[in-house]
Parts: sequence; structure tokens; C-alpha cells
Amino acid sequence: MVSGSGFLTVLADRIDARILIFAAGLTGASACVYFNSYYNASKLFDQGRQDIEQGSESTGRATLATSIEKAEAIVDANPDSRWADDALRIIVQARLLREEWQEAVEASDRLRGYALTREDTAEAVGYLGIARLHLGDPTAADTLLLFSLAEEEDNQRRSLLLYNRALAQALLGRFAEADANLERVSRLSPDWVRPRIERVRLLVDAGYDTAAATVLAAIMTRSLADAEERTVVEMVQRLAETSPGMALLGLVGVESSALGRDSRATLVKFRGDLYLARGEAEQALADFEAAPRIAPQARTAVEAQIAAAQLTLARSTSAEEVAPIRERLELLMRQRARRLPDVMSLWDTLVQMEYWAERGGLAYLLAAEVARDALGAPGLARTLLLSYAEEEPDAAWAPKALLAALELSDLDSPPSAKELDPGPEELRRRLWEDYRTSPYVQAVLGERPSDGTTFEELELELRRRLARLEILADEALMARRAEVLR
Repeated sequence: MVSGSGFLTVLADRIDARILIFAAGLTGASACVYFNSYYNASKLFDQGRQDIEQGSESTGRATLATSIEKAEAIVDANPDSRWADDALRIIVQARLLREEWQEAVEASDRLRGYALTREDTAEAVGYLGIARLHLGDPTAADTLLLFSLAEEEDNQRRSLLLYNRALAQALLGRFAEADANLERVSRLSPDWVRPRIERVRLLVDAGYDTAAATVLAAIMTRSLADAEERTVVEMVQRLAETSPGMALLGLVGVESSALGRDSRATLVKFRGDLYLARGEAEQALADFEAAPRIAPQARTAVEAQIAAAQLTLARSTSAEEVAPIRERLELLMRQRARRLPDVMSLWDTLVQMEYWAERGGLAYLLAAEVARDALGAPGLARTLLLSYAEEEPDAAWAPKALLAALELSDLDSPPSAKELDPGPEELRRRLWEDYRTSPYVQAVLGERPSDGTTFEELELELRRRLARLEILADEALMARRAEVLR
């Protein structure tokens, strides 16, 4: 895709220059008529260019189509006139902006037929090279653009040609040449961002992650169009696929970059995801909490708050830590636009878990199951399991709870086994000394049950009792949801 303000401005500058030359040579009524037609076509071209540059793609394309119609009318009315080549310039450049590559090839060939000088030929050949590139012929494009560059002296127009030649070279596997040309473009047209973005893409594809991160960080200090910001976000995500560490390097200071609020929030949240994947929970949580402050109304703000809630839950060890998280989710739910499925789902899970934890008894087992499996909170699950074993130590399912707590005690997650009370060794002692005849303990040891009650029979009875508690939790959830959403 040939886009970016640099490309659009180069085309507009060339047409504006033609208008000045055109107006200076006007003589006679017919000349004025042609000038008015050409002026209208060029102004429509300029408006279409600006619309696309500002993100109004469909409006811009429609305006460019009208400019093409008016320019074609000039050529069709008098193809041998002195103004036909100027009208053809509008046509070919508008075709390029509309990404109508085959039509741009045809218009470029027609324009070349009007060439009177080597410079005129080089101009038409340059347009032809750009079109050929996007039709999938980088070899031809490279040759055509090289010829055009040999005659072009204007820095902005050289930038356009060098940029497209770099794209062709990249497709041909000539990465060093492509990188060098993109660097030249940035020197010739320092305010044109698109070549810098393409250079990041090239460096990532070639495996030069450190260089890519450096260029990315520099890009984010500049004012970008919306489409360019979206591309920067995509480039960061691509870099993270191959080198998360380099992506983090490129995101240093992104919260104070020149990017818009939404893009900054998105990248800060993404940085938190990268930290979390590396096991750096504190940094991740800081980013998850920072993103909503940057863009409070963005969808990313909600996603970051969910991520912060999930991370906090994963590190929790007591049921009392759940209530503040659930309350923050309720604040989101009271805003209709923020009732995202993930918010509702997590809130539902927390309400049910709290219901079971408050009810106690066997309900502790359901709460622990949810904490372990749905919330990824082994520390909290362990606490709930131990609460059941302490509350009903003589119940048939107390050793089941202790065995599950022992399994969670061995997990490599905070708090460490050395900080646990009771620790793994104490749990093993209690199981072997106090519950040696339990079918659960005997099943773990591979022994037959001593009292005739099988492990399977206990599980069936447990499921029957828990089913009733699940129904009660569903009823409590529906009532609570109606209260929050009213």
C-alpha cells in the first residue's frame, strides 16, 4: 500500500506547481475554459488527498474519482492539446492514491507518450514503477524507479521514489539496500513517518530486533496520523512475537510519548502483558493500573482493569481480598457501555465464590475449586480448603481438602512453601497420622479402603451435596445482578 502524508504531499505539490505554470500561459477564451476544468480537477484531487490523509478514506476516494472524471474529460475532448499531459498527471496520481494499480499503469503509459524531455519520461516511469510494485512485480519496479531517480533532483520526490524502491528491494530479499534507502528517505524527508514505520517492519523481519526497538522508540516521539499510530501498535506487537525484551525496550517511556491517549493506553497495557509473561508481576500490575488513567473512556481501560483484577486475584490468599475487586467491577457494570462480557463473567465468578466462602462448610470446597480453576488463585484456594478442614475436621471430605491444599502448597507460586502455615510437611503429617484410614489417603497410597467405603462413593455423595449449593449460589447471583444493574 502506498500511503502516508509524505506520498500524498509529493503528488499534491507537483500538481500545484502545474497550476501556476498553466495559469501564467493563458490566452483566449478556450484556454480559460480548459484552465477552469483543469483547476476544478486539481482542486478535487487536492481535497481527496486531504480527506485520505485525515482518515476519511471513503470520502477521499469518491472525491478522487470525480477528479479523474473531470481530468479524463479534458483529455478526451482534445487529446492533442497542451493541457492533456497535465490532466493525465492528475489521472495517474489519483489512480495511485485510490490504489487502482492497473489503471495507474495504463495512465502512466499514456503520460509517457506525452513526454518531451528526459525528465518528463522519468516522471512517468516513476509512477509506472510504483504501480508495478503493487501489482507484484518488484523486479520491474526496481528498474523503473532506478531510472526515474537518475533524473529526479527534488528531495521530496526523490524520497517518494527511494521509499518505493526500498519496498521493491525488500521483496527481492535485498534487505541491506532497502534499509539504506529507507534511512536516506528519513534524512531527505524527516517529517515523513511512513518510511520509518516500514523500516521497523523490515528490521523485525530481518531479525534486527534491537535496531527495530530503537527506531520504534524514535517514531513514538513524533505526531502521527491515526492510521500511523495503529501501524505502530501493530509493529510493537510483531516485535514482541520474536523478541519480547526488545519490545519492552521500545516501550520505555511510552506513557509520555507523543502518541494519542488511546494508543498510549493500549501500549502501556501491552507492556504490562509482556511483563506478566516474564513473571514480573509488580511491573505488570503498575502498567495495568496506569493504562486506565491515560485513557479512562477507552476500551483498553476496561481491559486493563480486568487484567489488574485477575493478577491481584491470582496473588491473593484470603477471601477478604476479593470484595474490593468485586466492587471495582461493579462500578464498571453500572456504566452500560462498559458491561463487557469479560467484566460480567469475572464478576459472576467472584459473587458465587464469595457466597460459598461466606456460607462455609462444604461450600468452601466449591469456593476453592473456583479460586483454583477459574481465577488461577492457588493461594486463595489453599486458604479456603484449609478453612473447610479446620471447620469440619471430622467430615469424610476433610482429608480431600487437605490433600488438595498439599498439592497447592507445592506449586511454585506466592507465598512460597517456607512462608505457608501450615506448611507442606505439617499437612503431610496430619494426613498420615490423623486420616490414615481415609479412602482419599488410601487411594493416594494405592491401598484398598479399610472400612469398605470407596473413594468413588464419597465423591458421588459430595457431588450430590454440592449440587444443591450450586443452585443456591445461582439464585443469589441472579438477585445480586438485578440489584447492581437496575
